[in-house]
Amino acid sequence: MEALKKQQRCYGFHDNYPLNDVKYIVNQIIDQGMTSSKPINNMYNQYTTIFSVTCSADIELIILVKSFTAHFDQRQAIRSTWGKCHEENVRVVFLLGYSVELTDYTRNEYDEHKDIVLGSFTDEYRNNIYKTLMAYDWVVSNCSNSQFVFFVDDDYFVTIPNLIKFSRENIQSGRDVMFGHKQCNRDPVRSKASKYRKWYISEAEYQPLTLPPFLSGGSILTHFNVVRKLRIAFPYMKPIFLDDVYVSLVAQKLGIKILHDERFVNSNLRRMDFNFIISCHNYNSTEYLYEAWLTFKTPNLLERFNSVIGKPRCDLCSTG
Repeated sequence: MEALKKQQRCYGFHDNYPLNDVKYIVNQIIDQGMTSSKPINNMYNQYTTIFSVTCSADIELIILVKSFTAHFDQRQAIRSTWGKCHEENVRVVFLLGYSVELTDYTRNEYDEHKDIVLGSFTDEYRNNIYKTLMAYDWVVSNCSNSQFVFFVDDDYFVTIPNLIKFSRENIQSGRDVMFGHKQCNRDPVRSKASKYRKWYISEAEYQPLTLPPFLSGGSILTHFNVVRKLRIAFPYMKPIFLDDVYVSLVAQKLGIKILHDERFVNSNLRRMDFNFIISCHNYNSTEYLYEAWLTFKTPNLLERFNSVIGKPRCDLCSTG
């Protein structure tokens, strides 16, 4: 399979983290509905969902966009560009944290679009772990009939037709895999004075000298069944605030393979090659997002993408 050809070589990662057998616990809960093991964290109790949305019964692909509350223009740009280029079997939902100053604006946006899930945690970088947990929890609770789940940040451009095609070809029920841009052999940031201090993590929170292989959290594709296993497992794993590292760590403890594919682009390389990419990073400018959209919706590309989707719905992508 093409998606499996170019896997990065990661050094071995060995760590007794956690001490319990989380894979056994998850299988026990799935098979028997319960376990004698006790959770070691209560992260799901650290927040509530202030308001949510519904998910219809025939969703093939659910796209969960993690967005900073103040990024109103970015969300609107997504709604007006790549976020509208899909059929009714695709749902795009934005995940936000709470901001006291923006409460009224967020409520108005929710009332108008009905595509926001809002958590009660303060919307700041170190709380991204809660936003990620909320995403997994919400999908399992509200979109149990969906097949494919795509987690993406609001500074990405996504070619939904490519995403659907890739999902159908590479992710089937019962296949425990996650796809994205894989990071290997990274050292944790230990200095608060570092220019990378945004990712600072203390030894008390994470002791190993090397981070495990992980998929960049800005763009991850998997099957609903994998999401369900991870949602069950999280309370039985010691949390760390680096949400993408944490998710990948738990996944690997469950025997879920995290796989690299170059079509999930983590830089500005190939950013305009829409015949190639599935998702591409660094679209944090709405002007650049609209510029990319103009290229994406050219007639020759639309004809190709409509053939991928299988329905002649150029009207979804040709305006705006």
